[in-house]
Amino acid sequence: MSLINFADMLIVLVAIAVVISMLLCYRSLREARDWSLTDALSEEVELTKTDAAGTPIDAAGAPLAAGQLPITITMMKASSSRFIALVGTVAILMLYVGFGLACLYRFASVNEIPDMTKAANFFYSGLVLFAPYLINKFSSVFSIFKP
Repeated sequence: MSLINFADMLIVLVAIAVVISMLLCYRSLREARDWSLTDALSEEVELTKTDAAGTPIDAAGAPLAAGQLPITITMMKASSSRFIALVGTVAILMLYVGFGLACLYRFASVNEIPDMTKAANFFYSGLVLFAPYLINKFSSVFSIFKP
C-alpha cells in the first residue's frame, strides 16, 4: 500500500477548504434574520391593482371611473435574470475551482504550470450565463428617459 503523495494531499486539502468555506458562508447567511435567498432573487415590480376578473380598481375596490388613473402596488417578484445569474455564478465557481485544482495538482506533481490560454475562451463563454442580468441592468440605466 503506497502513501498518498504530496500533490494528492494538497488537492484534497484545498477541496476540503473550499467546501468548508462555502458551508460557513451558507451558515452565516442562514443565521442572518434580515436576509433571505428569496428576497435576494426578487426585484421590485409595479403592478396595477385589479379585481378577480383583471379589471383595474380604485382604493375602495370599485371599477375605475373614466379618466381615473389605476392604483399601482409595488411588490417583490421573483426575477428570472437574477436566478440565471445565481446559477451562472455557481457554475463558473465550480469550473474555476475544478480547473484550479487540476492546475494545482499538475504544478505539485510535475512542477509545471499548464498553458491555460485555450481554456480562457471557455471561461469567457461562461459569462454568457450573465447576459440576461446584464441586459436588465443596462436597460434600467435608460429608465430615466421614460415619461
